[in-house]
Amino acid sequence: MEYELKQIGSQKYIDCLENSQVEDERAALDIVGICGEEGTDRVLLHSGNLPDSFFKLSSGLAGNVLLKFYNYSIKAAVVLTPERVNQGKFYDFALETNRGNQFRIFYNRQEAEDWLAHD
Repeated sequence: MEYELKQIGSQKYIDCLENSQVEDERAALDIVGICGEEGTDRVLLHSGNLPDSFFKLSSGLAGNVLLKFYNYSIKAAVVLTPERVNQGKFYDFALETNRGNQFRIFYNRQEAEDWLAHD
């Protein structure tokens, strides 16, 4: 997984570069490990990090990735376009996850970073 360590105020976070994909649970665990190595519990993902199967809930990928983040208390923000979010049942999934404090979907990077910067 290619990434950059970034900081907003006192909060550090992992910014996954868009050429790296979270294709399976192993990639999610790699992110968890990177967070541990870098001393942060926050990660920023982008549309380019997520394969099409992530948006097809029947594949189970989205649920499995989020479960890894929840289990290891990783706060994850994802920047997506409205077109990606408004795909079938993924829209309902996005609404539900955005109610929590550990995983949120945003339409722009600034909002995602603002959310990651706060406890």
